[in-house]
Amino acid sequence: MPEPLKKPFAGLRVADFAWVGVGPSVSKYLADNGAEVIRVESSTYPESLRRVGPFVDDVPGIDRSGYYANFNSSKLGMSVNLKHQRGPELAKRLVAECDVVTESFTPGTMARFGLDYESLRAIRPDLVMISMPLYGQTGPWAPYMGFGHVLQGAAGFNHLTGWPGEPPIGTGTAYTDFLVPHFAAIALIAALDYRRRTGIGQYIDFSQFEAAVHGLGTAILDWTANGHVQTRMGNRDNEAAPHGCYKCKDGKWLVIGCETEQHWAALKAALGRPEWCDLERMRRRWQRFEEQREIDRHLTFWIEDVTRRAEDPEEIVVEGGEGLRMRKYTSFELMRHLQSFGVPAGVVQSPEDMHADPQLKHRGHYWRLNHTVMGERTYDGPAFRLSKTPSELTKAAPCLGEDNEYVYRDVIGLSEDEFVELLADGAFE
Repeated sequence: MPEPLKKPFAGLRVADFAWVGVGPSVSKYLADNGAEVIRVESSTYPESLRRVGPFVDDVPGIDRSGYYANFNSSKLGMSVNLKHQRGPELAKRLVAECDVVTESFTPGTMARFGLDYESLRAIRPDLVMISMPLYGQTGPWAPYMGFGHVLQGAAGFNHLTGWPGEPPIGTGTAYTDFLVPHFAAIALIAALDYRRRTGIGQYIDFSQFEAAVHGLGTAILDWTANGHVQTRMGNRDNEAAPHGCYKCKDGKWLVIGCETEQHWAALKAALGRPEWCDLERMRRRWQRFEEQREIDRHLTFWIEDVTRRAEDPEEIVVEGGEGLRMRKYTSFELMRHLQSFGVPAGVVQSPEDMHADPQLKHRGHYWRLNHTVMGERTYDGPAFRLSKTPSELTKAAPCLGEDNEYVYRDVIGLSEDEFVELLADGAFE
């Protein structure tokens, strides 16, 4: 039987100084695919995400954040106090044994500790380093710091989210944190490929802001090509009518979007072809864009009528269009009923729904890993499958400084006496 192939990044070692969402997500691509990624942190100023919930059992703690854990599985963890007189030296000794350095601090932060690219490549000439602050290393906004909620506003996403004539409301989460890492990971992998072919390292000046702008390509092109400023549309869509979100009796919401005449014909059939569907002003898609308020009213009444609470009897039936008798549905049952006619429809799923989702279960998306403090918990798996060398979550996220002895003794090469001395002196805090 042939030996299994090595993971794509097997043999690479990464010093991961990055914080919060974007930076750790980038190094996680490497960690899940064979690289040894070492999180570099400090208890004197803990990584921000360790202080953000949800916490296991709602008990806050540095090692109890599920949010942090999900971004940092498959990694090792070391702690070093860079303000200790020997802290920067220890960090440099780690980098000397690494192929990659990732960081996402405000420009100038790494340089203050002597850990900028020029200083580090003096000790590791073929080093690949990526810096991922909000706005890049140069320019009038470069010194500004912030998180994804700030960035999505600056990049224009908030301009498009909300109701017509109302203030922008944003996305409810740090949306760009889940968009930007893909661009950064591609840039980093390209630099590693260049190093593999030439033996020469690279420095990547990565701007989260500029990467995020790529997510608004249609809006930007509409302005540059047509002079048209797209704005907030609520649940409306430029290509679909009807396009809305409707409440079911079991408390969930159902999305329906009809982009084509075939979708509209399918919706009419699923509704039982009520008379209002065949009004002259409903016959063409461009006409239905002008009638969405009325369509929403009809769909809201119909969905209210044909849905039931989860605990209600299943055999309840109602009169549909043209005397069609229909049984009542839960939200998921109604989704499947509409889809069976060819109507684009889907339930707005809760976290509980996502955890039980049959497609995600089939794909083995969720992994169970045993964390030192939090115990066995669920982690998101990779979004793609490599046929020859599939990604793998190798361990739960590290507790703060969990792997100090391995990193300092085996990687950096401290003697036992030096390790104990520095530990007692607070260098590992």
